[in-house]
Amino acid sequence: MGHLVMRRVLILTLCSALIFAGCIGGDGHHDIDFNGKPYHPPVQAPDFTLTDHNGDDVSLSDFEGKVVVVAFTYTHCPDICPVIESNMKYMKEELGDSYGEDVVYLSITIDPLRDTQEVLADYVNDNGYDWPHLTSTNLTMIQEVWSGWGIAVNTTMIDLHVSGGMHMDGHDTGDHSMMHSLVTMMPDNSTNEYEVNSTHLPENATGWNLTTKGFNMHGITFTAPESQHGHFMENISGVAPSNSSWWWSLYAWDTTNYTWVESSVGVDSVDIEHHPHLAWVASNSNISNLPTPSSEQCNGHGWVMGQGAGAHCMCDEGYEWDGDNQMSCVSENEHGEHGEHNEHAEETYDVGHSTVTFIVDHDGQKRVVWVGSSWDSDEFLHDIRALI
Repeated sequence: MGHLVMRRVLILTLCSALIFAGCIGGDGHHDIDFNGKPYHPPVQAPDFTLTDHNGDDVSLSDFEGKVVVVAFTYTHCPDICPVIESNMKYMKEELGDSYGEDVVYLSITIDPLRDTQEVLADYVNDNGYDWPHLTSTNLTMIQEVWSGWGIAVNTTMIDLHVSGGMHMDGHDTGDHSMMHSLVTMMPDNSTNEYEVNSTHLPENATGWNLTTKGFNMHGITFTAPESQHGHFMENISGVAPSNSSWWWSLYAWDTTNYTWVESSVGVDSVDIEHHPHLAWVASNSNISNLPTPSSEQCNGHGWVMGQGAGAHCMCDEGYEWDGDNQMSCVSENEHGEHGEHNEHAEETYDVGHSTVTFIVDHDGQKRVVWVGSSWDSDEFLHDIRALI
């Protein structure tokens, strides 16, 4: 009789456990009450490999099985980024033994041209931080990281911060600025884009000013002798015609027809106010592969995520895809509410004067996102502990 009672108690206990597990929800994706903005459903965080302040390669996958806090910041940021980093340092101390064992931090720069490994090393040492601060000398690679994480880097805001043109109340000086693009297309059809803020160019700048500034800012070697007709391109990154079978052609972006056209004048005579984007193209390449300048993508109201057949616009707030055309962004007022095609699209975050910090769970999935810096570090800490 005693054995029968014990068996019934055991069965009831197991049933209660199963019922309780069902109430939790099984996968645990919807039963945690986060303080930050949760992902429903969670989104797999893209892996990456970047260089830390010690010069070592660091990948997100190195921390499999741990909760990872990923912040996008930069060292020249005078206001919001120091708050984020200070909060992370405070939470590290509050986590105690869990920090490192269960939780790791990663800070990824959005200003890799200035945030070199050496600059980050000094920054970490001066501020007493001990987690990886990541950068890359491969601009294409780090741009792909931003894209994969839904980060739209506001280079204009970064430049204004660095130049001192940004007031601490968050408003710029009111001067008009825009992003120019200098694109190269090699004989093998490979392309690169080098962006230059207009604040870095002289008044009444020409195509020659844009060419020299764009290449020099990004460390691109080139040779462009001057003739009686102006400068002509001879060599880019060590690539030069060995005979007369091809040459470097200059193309300008037609803002009216939204396409590239071969320039009818030399680079010294191009007025970049009317032709804000230029391209040096190997004449034997396929001009149809010349990419749309970044600032002109998505009708100027978004940016492109993905490549090839998977490329699509991440439209700015208030804009959506133009019907089935995923490479075009139009005002929501033009088409009404968002359609089913982007109902579950991941949000894009503008980073430069603002910033964004993600919490990734043990399974490598984005679970929570915190935007800006006006958040309580103890509430953020609660979300971290909820995932440990």
